[in-house]
Amino acid sequence: MSQPKGVKESSKLVKDSSKECVLKKPMECVKRRQCWLILKRMLAGRDGLDLKDPPPMVDNVSESKSLEKKSKAIGLKEIERKLRLYATPDEFASDMRLVFSNAMQIYPPRNHIYQIAKKFSENFELKWKSLKDEWELEDRKRRKAHKSRRY
Repeated sequence: MSQPKGVKESSKLVKDSSKECVLKKPMECVKRRQCWLILKRMLAGRDGLDLKDPPPMVDNVSESKSLEKKSKAIGLKEIERKLRLYATPDEFASDMRLVFSNAMQIYPPRNHIYQIAKKFSENFELKWKSLKDEWELEDRKRRKAHKSRRY
């Protein structure tokens, strides 16, 4: 099948291990796959079951705060469903952080779900920083290679 006129080589159809990334640059698919791996590792363990679904809303929270949370309640399974819809990795990270912060706001610090959310949050932030550094390094290398080809 020939490539449509005006479509660059870098935007070919690219497949990852589980789904297709239609007309996306390969790096976007790589980032999506790395986000998916972070999420799958959390969902795979027994602890991930407690964060799989949005936390129940509690009545002892002020009404305005409760309404705000209801519109933003999210669980890890919902993030998994939305993974292909995120325009940037930072949108994924924002939703991940929302899952952890919701759980830590709803449950008291001694609750096991609070502890799981705190542990997942700390692990996520470490992994996320490492990935962001890796992506930035790759971008710098790509820009440097591009500049050297121009001259």
